Amino acid sequence: METELITITEYCFKYDIEPEFIVSLEDSGIISLITVESEKCIHIKQFGELDRYIHLHYDLQINIEGIDAIRHLLEKVDAMQQEIKELKSQLHLHQ
Repeated sequence: METELITITEYCFKYDIEPEFIVSLEDSGIISLITVESEKCIHIKQFGELDRYIHLHYDLQINIEGIDAIRHLLEKVDAMQQEIKELKSQLHLHQ
């Protein structure tokens, strides 16, 4: 399991970002961190999302609140797309 985790310190050094940004994402409930031996770690399953948030924040200058709003809207779009797929499937069954 430990190979699936990376410390915030390592991650921030590798990607040249501020650790406070990662902590702010956790404080806002956008990501979840895992504490191992008193050090906060990121699970590899969150890397894709985290990369998106880094891009939004550092490249597009979007603050934490904006990232949270964007994340929420994208989740709604995904749910609506899933619902459309299900409705299309049901429609095909009735034809």
